[in-house]
Amino acid sequence: MPAAALLLPVALLAAGALLAEAAGRVRPGAGRTPVALFAWAALAALLLLWVPQRNPIDLNLGDLGAGIRFVLRLDAVSFAFSLFVLLPSALLLTFQRNPSPPLAALATAGAVLTLLAGGLVLAALAWGATFLLVLLLVQAGGEPAPSGARFRQQAAWLLLIWAAAALSARAGTDQYAAVPVSALQAPIFGLVALAAVIASGLVPWKPWPAVLWERLPPELAGLAILPLYFTGFYFLARMYQAGGGHLPGTFFNLALAALGAACALFAALRAQAAGSRRSYFSEVLPMGGGFALLALGLGTALGVAAAIATLAAVALLAALLPLVGDDALSGRLMLALIVVVGLPPTAVFGTRLLDLQAAVESNEVGGYLALLAAGAWLIGIAGAARAVRLGPRREAGRGSTRAAALVGALVVAGGAGLGVLQATIAVPAAAALLPFPGTALTGMPYATATASGSWPAVALGGLAVLATLLLAVAGRGRAVPALSGAVPAPLLAPRWEVLPERLGTIVDSLEVPAEFRVTAWKSFDQAMARGSVWLWIAIFVVLALVVAR
Repeated sequence: MPAAALLLPVALLAAGALLAEAAGRVRPGAGRTPVALFAWAALAALLLLWVPQRNPIDLNLGDLGAGIRFVLRLDAVSFAFSLFVLLPSALLLTFQRNPSPPLAALATAGAVLTLLAGGLVLAALAWGATFLLVLLLVQAGGEPAPSGARFRQQAAWLLLIWAAAALSARAGTDQYAAVPVSALQAPIFGLVALAAVIASGLVPWKPWPAVLWERLPPELAGLAILPLYFTGFYFLARMYQAGGGHLPGTFFNLALAALGAACALFAALRAQAAGSRRSYFSEVLPMGGGFALLALGLGTALGVAAAIATLAAVALLAALLPLVGDDALSGRLMLALIVVVGLPPTAVFGTRLLDLQAAVESNEVGGYLALLAAGAWLIGIAGAARAVRLGPRREAGRGSTRAAALVGALVVAGGAGLGVLQATIAVPAAAALLPFPGTALTGMPYATATASGSWPAVALGGLAVLATLLLAVAGRGRAVPALSGAVPAPLLAPRWEVLPERLGTIVDSLEVPAEFRVTAWKSFDQAMARGSVWLWIAIFVVLALVVAR
């Protein structure tokens, strides 16, 4: 396969956007079909590029100026994360009516370009373009973008640019695979980590994916979240490669793992206190991201592989939730509730079990964080039981029964196929980031193997999958009875939600004492205007001499 073929996934998505725009001008609503076809073509191109040979492919198109090299690289890491973006995006573009299919395709193309970029500078620029396209997509749907989210994403982009410039200046290159191990210093990684946390919404309070999911309609929320959500995890994973398999200090591993456990716990607390099913579903991605960050921050081979497997399950959930309407207590809604809480034999169950196992195996602190994450898991299950009695927050879309059933079946069967996921995606990606012996972590198609032991995923999960399918077939002709009665109170009252407002009120009440206030700004302007020009020339000369010394 020629290296120039690396441009195919991005080029196909861009071509689909152009065709959709042209078709939409001829006949309104005609742009959905070409975008969906080209999205599946981009996914097929990605698979054809990687699966036959499974070796890294590099494409160097030279310098763009200002020290920016246009280098694309497809390896196990970029393949995995591109798959996490392309597969759910293709499903949503096929089965949902997006308000602007061309912008959705372009935003997906920008995300894929970010993940295929061989260096941090090009990735930061592509990420900034993706963010702008997502903003345009939200506005095209008639929904104003939250100003706070816009400010935070702009801050993340500036941090990425700053880190890329600092890394390039110190190492002489910004390419992930060519950065000297000693060049990744703590300040540079701190900038990347902070940008990644903001980009993916990895915070204990309500993150931007949850805010968008609550405010936007499902057909818009899914494609607005997908292009940006996985990029933060990707930047953190690439820092392992730049650091020779390690972060600049163990403090960063502990901080990231603790932040992941806190994200999962607070997302579960918000979910169990949700006022509607839409609010409950909005916490699914933050909770899954918390488990993934917990495992990724451990810095072990099993932790990184478990994090990537967890993100694969999160990608399927990101495709499932927009396809499930929350207007009625339907069968697909019950399936979604069973899937998102991580009941066996789903992929969510298997991957979270791997996350907890990785935390327990890492060290003593990891064991305590595993207990915290397990508590968050149990609280999430209790929240799902309560969410059955909740109603829709607003009039919701009808969803897609067949598509939701297809994606739900993939997630349910994913627990039995966890060994395949581990062998084909998670372990190769972890091996590209961390140097570890082949015996420390291996992938087996029929079982999940780790250093502390293995458990037969097919033997255990396969029986549960068959039982679930039999129950689904037996009850497919029966309607889910509506539940009556008052909505049960949450397990824990959400009093913490008013804390940000109280802090904001305290900050707003702060003011400069009256004796230190400057109010005569107009007098300053008049005095400066009446002054001699030679005075300002002299000041300029003095400043120039001081700076030039």
